[in-house]
Amino acid sequence: MGNRIITIGRQFGSGGREVGQQVAKLLGIDYYDKELITVAAKASGLNAQFLESYDEKRTNSLLYSLVMGHAGTILAGQGATSVEHLAQQAQREAVLNVAKNGSCVIVGRCADYILQDHPGLIRIFISADLDKRIAHVSRREDIPAAKAEERIRKMDKARSSYYNFNTDQQWGAAENYDLCINASRCGIDGAANIIADFAGRVK
Repeated sequence: MGNRIITIGRQFGSGGREVGQQVAKLLGIDYYDKELITVAAKASGLNAQFLESYDEKRTNSLLYSLVMGHAGTILAGQGATSVEHLAQQAQREAVLNVAKNGSCVIVGRCADYILQDHPGLIRIFISADLDKRIAHVSRREDIPAAKAEERIRKMDKARSSYYNFNTDQQWGAAENYDLCINASRCGIDGAANIIADFAGRVK
């Protein structure tokens, strides 16, 4: 198959994380999602909790940094945007570093954009029908359907804002991906099998 980096963008509650895990298992390659925070923290020396608070979120406000207890990391004269920049740069370096180590699956974190010049890049986007997503989130987080729908809309908005702000592309737009899959139609295993097969066919 050669060196393949499979990036997965996903709607919240679509099962994108589970699909990514299954793809990695099928292909026998590494999987990175929240694991990137650990990689970024180790390489940058930044606190993992600090990095997680900025994970796939666009947060430019000083008030946010104060509330999250990060004001102490703001260097004199630099402002809150410098704090966010530190987190984004650490995550970017983490994506680049894991891609150097060989074939892997990376979920989110603008990895498709960061690695756009990588010759073995395969860009995937996972979506699902809203009712299926509501049921999935409600069951997974043990919350009422109405609360699950509210969380879905909030998370999708956050991911979209983060992606659109940090790239010159549109989150979820088909032209930015090599393969878009509605997991409601084929299930987690089906989506993973499609991606694994596709990865083997891409030249």
